[in-house]
Amino acid sequence: MIKGNEELKIRDKVTIDDKKILTRALDGIKGWNFNPVAVITNEGEDYYFICKVKTIIENLQMTMAKIYIKIQKGNKPRLLSIEEIV
Repeated sequence: MIKGNEELKIRDKVTIDDKKILTRALDGIKGWNFNPVAVITNEGEDYYFICKVKTIIENLQMTMAKIYIKIQKGNKPRLLSIEEIV
């Protein structure tokens, strides 16, 4: 998780680089479409994306989600969690 001494920044404009990180971390997840609307980051290794979600299967409907991604060595994003926002 994020350490106490690191400052978080909230951006409502998601950059192309942010979208690339999200896409690489979500590679292999099928049937869900994540559209980022905001990103919370410490400009380092921790990223939280707030996304609108569309699913192919009706009963798996999730409208909003928080996605936590950690950047590892070699700039490889690792998906740590997907949580529904109610």
